[in-house]
Amino acid sequence: MALERIADRIVETDVLVVGGGIAGCPAAAKAAENGLKVTLAEKSKLDRSGSAAQGIDGYMGPFARGITPKDFQKILDDLGARAFFGGVPYADPTMLYKIWANWEWTVEELEKLGVTMKWDDGKLLVFDVSAHGSGKGLRVHWMRVKPQMAAGVRKRGVNVLERTMIIDLLTSNGTVVGATALDTRTGEFIVIKAKATIMATASFSRCYTPETPMPWKYKFNYHWCPASVSGDGWAMVYRAGAELASMEQAGRGYRFRDDMVLSYGNVRGHGVEAALYTWDGEEIGSPGSAAPSPRGKLAQLEDEGREPFYYSLNHLPDDFQKRVESAYVDERLVSFKIAEDRGFNPKTHWYEMIDSRPNQVHTPPGINADGDFRATLKGLYAIGDCVAGIHSVAEAAACGFLVAESMPGFVSEAAEPAISEAQVESQKQAALAPLKAKGDTESIELESTIRYICDRYVGLFKSEGKLREGLRRIGSLRREFLPRLIAKNPHQLMRCLEVRNIMDAAELHIQSSLERNETRGMHVRLDCLDQDPSLEDKLLYQRLEDGKQVVEFRKRAPMTLAEDHKEDR
Repeated sequence: MALERIADRIVETDVLVVGGGIAGCPAAAKAAENGLKVTLAEKSKLDRSGSAAQGIDGYMGPFARGITPKDFQKILDDLGARAFFGGVPYADPTMLYKIWANWEWTVEELEKLGVTMKWDDGKLLVFDVSAHGSGKGLRVHWMRVKPQMAAGVRKRGVNVLERTMIIDLLTSNGTVVGATALDTRTGEFIVIKAKATIMATASFSRCYTPETPMPWKYKFNYHWCPASVSGDGWAMVYRAGAELASMEQAGRGYRFRDDMVLSYGNVRGHGVEAALYTWDGEEIGSPGSAAPSPRGKLAQLEDEGREPFYYSLNHLPDDFQKRVESAYVDERLVSFKIAEDRGFNPKTHWYEMIDSRPNQVHTPPGINADGDFRATLKGLYAIGDCVAGIHSVAEAAACGFLVAESMPGFVSEAAEPAISEAQVESQKQAALAPLKAKGDTESIELESTIRYICDRYVGLFKSEGKLREGLRRIGSLRREFLPRLIAKNPHQLMRCLEVRNIMDAAELHIQSSLERNETRGMHVRLDCLDQDPSLEDKLLYQRLEDGKQVVEFRKRAPMTLAEDHKEDR
């Protein structure tokens, strides 16, 4: 069967970038600038896609001038098995060093791309974001960051496929040679041949309920754009045979019941901190997970009947409101209108925390990639939040520019992609099945059930019995309801494909949580609160080999740069 008869359209390219966010746009633009033929596939509109779709007010990152590998190794040694964001180790610290060492170059490249980096006075504005775990950051006016990036990508001649969802990766003899895709408006089934594929599909959190309570059942009010947190990259990379790392970990964060009016991010950082109180006005400290309870001191206060807990900005200096306004101008301007309509004054209102249990906001694990952003399959690269341990705008942008610098060398030596027609046909049949199914299950119903299972049986505080029950229930959904998914149009089909990815990633999350019988990083096992010394500085890896899952603990990769190395370019 000829490939032309299977596919509605065939695209040939040197480099395929999957995802057009803060990592994908820099990668695509820089690769094209380096003379390569680049295709960028984005399932939304490039001008407003990714986790920073509507803007952002802080460019968080490690702004370390003149850091050497020796300096950085000392940081690693001091931290031991701990990591840099949420307690999750990076799969390869060399990657992180390159990001740190090239931050100034990254800022310059962003400005060349057309992104506004300087503040109102024409200078870079460094501010304290230590409460976010990053130390220092830049204050940026990034309400139009995505339109600016999209314009820069198009200006460089990148072939942009909007409203196009990548279905699965195509492989040949252990090498990724492209992908299959769906046009979510026309329904076209597309085959993309590529010598190199860069995965830039962000993080994963749609296996959990959104952090902000809403009055309807099927909620999509996630902290990041819901289209960006469905685990697409993780699931398709795993199905292709590449390796994932640290899938047992889950990020934690506290949220407000009034989050639509004032975001939690605006009570911390910026050099000031909001005050936290019990319901009867006793000021308490940070809501963190300190003893005596594994769930933190707030859990103890809750057991004593001291909730609800409230944050207050009343004590903050007069200029704090201006800082909040600046943040909202750049990130969530609509909150001004919501606050006005509901009579909220951020200066005087007390904001109730949801409860003492941190909400699942993000999952810092992801694709295992080395210091050159290479995944464990040849021809496959990973950047941004979908990489194990990476989690910030600054890191994502740096990843994109850095990986693009290596693309010309790889592409020049790569063979022409060899596409298996049988593999394409198999992926097509699996992807389009909901259009022909005679079932009765809609994607949002199945997704909501997956969320319920993960909320109830997994969460941040785990135990073996609950995990096994959650795994059993996910298996039941896979057998009984996944085949009954229905789609009446290409957009609904996209949602069905997302649900398949969410289910795959959720199952991997539960399986890895069962494997790590200890508490470490952001992985808390209430039935195994102690650390296992034999697992010190070891990450948990998962992959498929001949259709069977392989799960193993290994030491994370060591630094691989010479002491006199200054930068990677």
